[in-house]
Amino acid sequence: MGLDPTIHSPAVMTAAMLCLMLIILPEAAARQIHYGAVDDPGLLKCDRLEWNGEKQVARQCYRDLLQGTGDPGIQAEISWALGDIKSANSLFQSAVKMMPDSARVRLRWGDLFMETYQYQEALDLFSEALELDPANDFARVGASRALLERFESDAVKNLVPVLENDDAAAGASLQARLLLARMAIESTDVDQALQILEEAGSIAAEADLPKLEVYALYASIDLLDGQTTSVWTQKALDENPYFGDIYAVPGYFFWISRRYREAAGLYKQAVEVQADHWIAHMELGINLLRDNQVTLARQHLQTAYAGDPYNPKTVNTLRLLDTFDEYDLINLPETPPPDGFPRLTFRLHKDESDVLISYAEQLAEKGLAEFSSRYRFEPKEPVIIEIYPNHEDFVVRTIGMPGVGILGATFGYLFAMDSPSDHPDKEYHWGTTLWHEMAHVFTLETTNHLIPRWFSEGISVFEEWSYGPIKGIRIPVNVYEAMAEDKFLPVADLDSGFIRPTYDEQVIVSYMQAGLVCEYIDRHHGFEKIIELLAEFKHSTDTGQAIEKVLGVTPVTFDRGFDAFVESEFGKVINQLPAWKDLHQTSIKQFAESDWDGAIASAEQAINIFPEYVESDSPYLVLARAYAKTGNDDGDFDTLMRFWQRGGYTPEAVWELAGKLYQRKRIEEAITVLNSVNYVAPFDVDLHITLGDWSLEAGRAEQALNEYEIVLAMRPHDLAAAHYRVAHANHLLDRKDVVRKHLLSALEIAPHYRPAQKLLLETTQTMQQKQ
Repeated sequence: MGLDPTIHSPAVMTAAMLCLMLIILPEAAARQIHYGAVDDPGLLKCDRLEWNGEKQVARQCYRDLLQGTGDPGIQAEISWALGDIKSANSLFQSAVKMMPDSARVRLRWGDLFMETYQYQEALDLFSEALELDPANDFARVGASRALLERFESDAVKNLVPVLENDDAAAGASLQARLLLARMAIESTDVDQALQILEEAGSIAAEADLPKLEVYALYASIDLLDGQTTSVWTQKALDENPYFGDIYAVPGYFFWISRRYREAAGLYKQAVEVQADHWIAHMELGINLLRDNQVTLARQHLQTAYAGDPYNPKTVNTLRLLDTFDEYDLINLPETPPPDGFPRLTFRLHKDESDVLISYAEQLAEKGLAEFSSRYRFEPKEPVIIEIYPNHEDFVVRTIGMPGVGILGATFGYLFAMDSPSDHPDKEYHWGTTLWHEMAHVFTLETTNHLIPRWFSEGISVFEEWSYGPIKGIRIPVNVYEAMAEDKFLPVADLDSGFIRPTYDEQVIVSYMQAGLVCEYIDRHHGFEKIIELLAEFKHSTDTGQAIEKVLGVTPVTFDRGFDAFVESEFGKVINQLPAWKDLHQTSIKQFAESDWDGAIASAEQAINIFPEYVESDSPYLVLARAYAKTGNDDGDFDTLMRFWQRGGYTPEAVWELAGKLYQRKRIEEAITVLNSVNYVAPFDVDLHITLGDWSLEAGRAEQALNEYEIVLAMRPHDLAAAHYRVAHANHLLDRKDVVRKHLLSALEIAPHYRPAQKLLLETTQTMQQKQ
């Protein structure tokens, strides 16, 4: 798609571009309830009409007021309320010049930037307002809102002075509690959310402030709890029949809890109530897209764009959809039974589909069979797998915005993932990602998407370790450091590590902890308990209750058992991690200094401490290279074999091991080892030529043909040889017509290509004899 982050990603927009966007933005952005941040009596009168749904009367009120005020700050508010964002921005600029010491003007200008998705500019203005008026509670809340949009952990800190100040402005105090309630609902802490909302409702009633957002959050709790309707919905619509957020706010919580179809239904209701709710149109489109309803998704995204053409998620997703004609849609089987459906549907870029499809199909078919058996669930729809060659396209497909370092995302029966072709990490193992995401299909669908995030991620990680393309528990060094610092969360609170991380890398720590929790349950309670937990989560999302009901222990007792398991399994590595780091670095330094014997000794000691570490800088590779330098070929070979068997997949090392196996006449093993490179770096012509040649030598003509056809699809420099190889494999499979076709293609490119001439003659003679 070629996204330009300087245009479409607010995180990296220049200040000049941000101002330009506000200047040219059409009548799009809604002016949200300000809860008393503006205190002009005339403006408040018009605002209350707007908040009560009396839109036409409110608009006339704003127009009348505009004629009677000379205050550019008030004029900016009116222009904003009437949808004239260009004028509002210009008037706020004038107001700042006229009233340079006014914190209120900067506060409200910051709010305008918030509602046009420009969070850094908004944060800057809120900070300026606080410099002018350190006691400005509205600016403090605004700063928290901006930080929350950027997922920064400091967001809550800004709220504390407001929450603890009994004399804080009622509207700011209300807004602070609304933010906290939202975060509590995100973390599934319903009791805390209800307590906060009760406080918020009391503040709103006492100060005569709108309660619409309070109602929307109460309705969210009801609907998430399984109620089909909520009394709070009607209560809100009675006050304002055009209040689309009464559905859009619950839609957000369903979206973040991965209940995409329910989210789409709520956003649909939001736009039915409020046709100009452009964000709801956008979110409806994106959630429909997650359900593979591409045509309907595009319609709502285009509606959102027509109303608000600068929402970056809308722009990016529409641009992504424009690339869909560059992809092949491949159904397997190609012709499903009359009463059935394809097991798998792949959306693969046309430049890559011929290379990826056979390996993606093999792994996906294996996953379907194993997961169906292991989790006792048969898919009721095709599993749709999208693989994107552009990482930013994939991220836009996932969350609508580029710039996020994720590998795959599952929405139900559809999941999207990165291709290895243009991935930032050149050792990205796309096969493991496919396996991980396929596991999500089963855990989400078998629980109707009610499974807590930690358990779904935990099972996917457990599946990687136990049954994926590279088996074995693989834990990054920083996670061992987190273990040493006692950073693992109680199991009942593990979801928070994914939703609102409090330190860098907490998300990856939470992934690994979740995987280890599933490993612990499997070993100490049996895999059947994982199945029973899945069944329990189909009816409840409360982790503590599920643990107690299924495993028969309290969450606290479970945590103690898990801690003991972690200590017994990983205590040695945790305790000796500093020594391992020293030995690791020493071995690298010794190798660089040509101290082969020293490097061998240090690397072996490091491996003894941490044998599972098989990343691209693994001591195994230092050891293998050091053995090679000393001429110890057996030591080199044995070390590489240990590396690969532990799950190492650095392509260069795997190639070297495969070559050594081939030299030792262990051709079947060589093929198996080299074949594993396909799930890391499949776009290598030599890889497929070598696999094809070795497969022919091993008597596997069908496998050789697959590799040679991949070579041909890659349009190699020696195209004549590629056609000849395809012809030769087909010749061994007795497919004479196909043989002739490819031989003629080879000779058209290289008329004097002797192997092709010879095989064509042989084929022609054979066909004549049969006639």
